[in-house]
Amino acid sequence: MSEDLIGAIQQIIILGKGDQGRLEYLLDILQKGKPLPDSDQKYLQIMIPLYLGPKDPESYQKNAEIAMEKLHGEVRQLEDKVKNMQKNEFEKYVGRKAVLLFVTIFVGWNALHPYIQSVLSDYVPDTMIQYAFPLNLAANYLNYGTVVWLGFLVLVASWPFIGAIHLAKFIKSRKIAKI
Repeated sequence: MSEDLIGAIQQIIILGKGDQGRLEYLLDILQKGKPLPDSDQKYLQIMIPLYLGPKDPESYQKNAEIAMEKLHGEVRQLEDKVKNMQKNEFEKYVGRKAVLLFVTIFVGWNALHPYIQSVLSDYVPDTMIQYAFPLNLAANYLNYGTVVWLGFLVLVASWPFIGAIHLAKFIKSRKIAKI
């Protein structure tokens, strides 16, 4: 089987058909006794009948149509993969920003507790109000009360920088290339 395949690849190379670099690479792999990847096997399944099959115009046309159908199928699969990859990248991008927003709101809630506590004191008993601010409770327990404020300031200050970076990337991606 592999000897026939090696001979077929050599004939296609001699004819000067197909992707010469890829065919030489496949020939080298087969001569070393290694198995071919699925994508390369599909490529050869298209190329061998196309260039080494029967020479009558009807068979050649049929082989060309089969090859085109297979190539169109592979293109559709690649398009689907690209769409899925783009969707996943978008979800990762949005997910990271959502986490940063949640952290900012959580730290802000705890940093602004004196102002929020005055509003909540009408609705929440005084013995329970401290539990509405868990980060503040932990920071005060460890004598790091100002760290919450400092963390909030860093988070709030980071948002304009993050926005500027993404705006610059967006503008750069939309520039029209000069011809």
